[in-house]
Amino acid sequence: MSIKIRSIILAATAIAAFAAPVLAESTNCTVTAPEIRLRKSPSKKAKVVAILKKETKVSAEKCSGGWVKVSSEDGKMAGYVGGWALAVAPVMVASVEPVAVSAPAPAAEPVKEVPSNEKLAMQITDLRLKMLTVERDVAMMRKDIKKIKVAMKHKK
Repeated sequence: MSIKIRSIILAATAIAAFAAPVLAESTNCTVTAPEIRLRKSPSKKAKVVAILKKETKVSAEKCSGGWVKVSSEDGKMAGYVGGWALAVAPVMVASVEPVAVSAPAPAAEPVKEVPSNEKLAMQITDLRLKMLTVERDVAMMRKDIKKIKVAMKHKK
């Protein structure tokens, strides 16, 4: 088998492996939060069916957004969770024979890490301090401008 044909077959297999989750009716997702409540309906007031722990695998139409309808891998549990606590589960593709391919492999979508409350508080505090610094600098610039205007009036 020529290298060109082998490369085409490998490329087609890679495309099929990456496109399969997109084309399928459901996507395999992983819980990224330490734990998340599985609810009967898409509401915070809805009854909690179960609590899903981190790294739990579930099936869903999508793995992000607001309320996401999910079901367990065995299909025994179904309900709604917050999409912020889900990420697309990595797809493992087995290679039969290693082949050198000249085209770069498609980049995998980075998994967004959900920041902790402490990290968010630190970011907010940092932004507030930066705003205070800018406000202080603007106030000092206004004082300097007033001094310059007064000095210019005295020279006339």
